[in-house]
Formats: sequence, structure tokens, C-alpha cells
Amino acid sequence: MVLDVAEIGAMPAAKVLLVSPPCVGHSKFPVPALATAFRACELCSHVTGRTGGLLCDSPAARLSGGPEALDVARSAQGSCGPNARHLDMPAWR
Repeated sequence: MVLDVAEIGAMPAAKVLLVSPPCVGHSKFPVPALATAFRACELCSHVTGRTGGLLCDSPAARLSGGPEALDVARSAQGSCGPNARHLDMPAWR
């Protein structure tokens, strides 16, 4: 049932149901996110690509024994922490 806007005032409140038109164009394939969880680390000059994955090789990570996995370095107790304390980007120089 399609109602004209002028007819809505004549209908009891319990019977009025406004339905939005069907969405068009939302059935596209999902697009992967441009930013990953460790995007800051990927751009940092301390990142290294040893053993097939990215590792943090910041001075703080070296104090704890060597390069660390990014999830370890960015954890709350990690050498860099969730706020990327030791982030160093070449574009900032």
C-alpha cells in the first residue's frame, strides 16, 4: 500500500508505516580497507621485513633483545605501545 503524504494525516497513528525506497547499488563486492591495523608501523622507518613478516626494530625493541613482531611491540606492554611512541616517518624529517 502506497500512501500519499496528504493521506497520512487522515490515517490513525497505529496504521501509518513509512517505508524507505529500496536501496540501489549496495550489492557491490566489499573493498578491502586501505589502512591496516599496523599502518603506522608499515610507514615507520624502524620496520624491518625479516622472516617473511614485518618486525619492529626500534631502539626500544633492541633494548628488549631484538626486533619484535608488530602485535607484540604495539601491545599495551610492548616496546612501542598502542600509541606508537617511537614512530619515525621519513616524511617528517
